[in-house]
Amino acid sequence: MQGQKAVWFLVILLLVTLPSLVFAETTLVFQGYSNPNEQVAQFIQNVLIPEFKKVHPDIDVKYVYIPFAEYMSTILQQAVSNTLPDLVYLDNPWVPQLIDANVLQNIRDYVMKDLGNDFWMDFFPGHRMVTSKDEGIYALQVHTNNLAIFYREGFLQKVGVEKPPKTWEELLDVSRKIKENLNLYGLIFYAGADEAGTWQFEPFLWSNGGSLLELDQKEAIEALAFVAGLVKEGYAPRDVINLKDQGDETIWFMNGQVAMMVNGNWEFGWHLLPDVLEKLGDVRVAPFPVPDAAMRSAVLPFGGECVGITTTDAEKSKYAWELIRIWFGEKLEEYYEKWTGHIPTLASYSAKIASIRPEFKVFIDQAAYALPRPPMGGMEKYPDVSNELALALQKALTGAQTPEEAFGQAAKNIRNLFAPEQYEKHKEFARNVLTEVLARTKQQ
Repeated sequence: MQGQKAVWFLVILLLVTLPSLVFAETTLVFQGYSNPNEQVAQFIQNVLIPEFKKVHPDIDVKYVYIPFAEYMSTILQQAVSNTLPDLVYLDNPWVPQLIDANVLQNIRDYVMKDLGNDFWMDFFPGHRMVTSKDEGIYALQVHTNNLAIFYREGFLQKVGVEKPPKTWEELLDVSRKIKENLNLYGLIFYAGADEAGTWQFEPFLWSNGGSLLELDQKEAIEALAFVAGLVKEGYAPRDVINLKDQGDETIWFMNGQVAMMVNGNWEFGWHLLPDVLEKLGDVRVAPFPVPDAAMRSAVLPFGGECVGITTTDAEKSKYAWELIRIWFGEKLEEYYEKWTGHIPTLASYSAKIASIRPEFKVFIDQAAYALPRPPMGGMEKYPDVSNELALALQKALTGAQTPEEAFGQAAKNIRNLFAPEQYEKHKEFARNVLTEVLARTKQQ
């Protein structure tokens, strides 16, 4: 009897534990700051993951949303506590810092084996620069974007303006006419104390010849004075410093409270969807205004997000790469054409997408003069440089400090982030790149 009881005990134990052994799943955690209601997150959850599950039905993939404002600090805390997710969706300026912190894994072997060197070289140079270090590849940039002027054509026509402003002087003139005749704000832009605030100021800074690492110089101070003047004169709302994100601008724009806004092409996949555009009926896009009429284009930062692998587990890394490979393989064209308001990072797709989605043409044309932000601001130190600029911008826009005072102090703080030789090296690099690009904008 004792033997039979032992046998029955083993049978019961197997019946209890076998299901968990048979149906145990590997779970991949894909972390991003795209809100689950936004199109990138919907693409990941409704297209990318189901496509992956067709081949790997036993692998569970969980998308975890972290708000943008908390995202970078969360990743750094996860790295310290060994609780990193398996894949991450990142704003491209963060990539150098996370490479330096050993958070992102080198995926070069995966890229070369499955996609090849021609694929890697098809990325625009700036996108390769920001996602690689030495011989390693640590992320792939899935899309890019830049900034332009969105305008309500009807408002401009009401004040006798037939064409959108091409220069800073024209921007001031149109904004003045809008304020005086329609009692509306001429322009809205984002000036929060964060990276997006820096990002929206950089076209003014760089187009005027100012450098992130030389904010106390004439060109940088002039750019800050111009932007601060827009607020001071009432051409832009003082609330630009209190907006929660760049999407808030579009709400003002859609509601008819402003005639123009500085914003990016992603808005075509976020707020300015086809039904909204049809309802408004007069939304147009123009190139970013320049300080000098001889310039063909503004010098803009490029934005966009990257995907990278953070897990050190060999098996999970293989599956994480498979998700990335599907995104850049069979689903890439669908992603660009249908799912977002972003433009390609791969040169071979740009002309095609411009023909399919003509609303992107301005942004694609401007991409020729778009710069990666980290190399222009001290590489891995860029987030700290950006923070100093964003805080100075707020001080100048509120009138707490003059442009000279705000940028003078910011310049000192930025220099103190670097060892002297390191600062000179990064400053010279940024100045050389900026000089070269500015020269190209003035070639006839």
